[in-house]
Amino acid sequence: MDPGAAIFPVCVDANHDAVSCGDMRISRLGIGIAVGAAVILGAGSALAAGGWTIVTAPPTGQNGVLYSVTSTSDTDAWAVGHSGAAPNGLRAQPVIDHWNGTAWSQVTAPATGYSTSWPAAVSASDTSDAWIVGWSEPQRYSFVPMAMHWNGTAWSVVSFNATIGAIVSGVTDISPADAYAITSTPTSGTIGYGQDQLTHWNGTSWNKVNIPVPAHDITTTLYAISADGPDDVWIPASALVTVSSTSAATEYYALHWNGSSWSMVPMPAQPAGIYDQFSSVTAISPSNVWAVGAVDNETTGSVVSTALIEHWNGTAWSVVPSPATSTGTELTGVTYNSATDVWAVGTDSSRTTLTLNWNGSAWSVVSSPSAGVATGLAGVATTPGASIVQAVGTTFTNSSFTATNPFAMHNP
Repeated sequence: MDPGAAIFPVCVDANHDAVSCGDMRISRLGIGIAVGAAVILGAGSALAAGGWTIVTAPPTGQNGVLYSVTSTSDTDAWAVGHSGAAPNGLRAQPVIDHWNGTAWSQVTAPATGYSTSWPAAVSASDTSDAWIVGWSEPQRYSFVPMAMHWNGTAWSVVSFNATIGAIVSGVTDISPADAYAITSTPTSGTIGYGQDQLTHWNGTSWNKVNIPVPAHDITTTLYAISADGPDDVWIPASALVTVSSTSAATEYYALHWNGSSWSMVPMPAQPAGIYDQFSSVTAISPSNVWAVGAVDNETTGSVVSTALIEHWNGTAWSVVPSPATSTGTELTGVTYNSATDVWAVGTDSSRTTLTLNWNGSAWSVVSSPSAGVATGLAGVATTPGASIVQAVGTTFTNSSFTATNPFAMHNP
């Protein structure tokens, strides 16, 4: 199982174009790639660095991207994304890639019945049980929740019992009869606003879960989800709450399931103008959980992001210093091999891949390769005791940033 398989890949504006998500959640199309004149070109054609090796992931030449990856062993992993999208995001088709221990190959995705479908996250509990979640678009600005299930033989579309108009942005698969997914209801064609909800798979159907919210809650954002088991599930979250008749504030907390009830656990508060954007979480044990993302500092009038790492020690959440301190740096995925071998990935300030490793006492930057003119990582996965750590994302293949290919690498 991939403990951190919940990453929200992209936000869109009223024109259906990819944008920075502000206080919605991290978008960064990988992601972490900013398309514009300010982009600093990547490291080019490095093949390996810091133990990481680039591996081919299909399809190429179809504007493909990968958003999420999950792993059950060194010989079984899944990565999902989309290809063939128009500049406005329409006509995107699901991409499902499988790792067999030697190479990635593309697997036929089941028909969703819509011309545009976006897989956002994938999670597997074993070789015969995996979930892909995302959304389809019957027409521009309309959304239908999407879920696909792997039974060991084939992928199939499964009805998702959520509000029509919702998208599904994160999933954690605990067992064939136990999985959770995060849903969000966009407003005005923009993904990420509205009231996020939690749904549960009981082996037969997906159903809404009632979760606690802060007092005077206006909107709730659920960023990512991870489970260490059926009685230890974590969701970093935030809520916009009413302070007075003329003002509101953001409250940060984590939702925790202990097997019998959901509770809210406070996360570090931020000064005015500072916004935490979590992208991934991995639950190792009830007393050891990591969450990563970026801190957006808007006090200067523009958004300046830096990498964010927070840790739960069984008593409280705290911010842990990141060795990646440059502005424009962000983390988009986290996973663990053991309590003393945790990996986080993202994109650095030069728009190249960024990988960090926790050795039990400190985080350090591990050099990693990039490709094309700019590359960003969206997700990372391994499983306890495995030898291989998988990371996926996107590389831009031309200087005009109009062509992309899926990007994958593994360590070792």
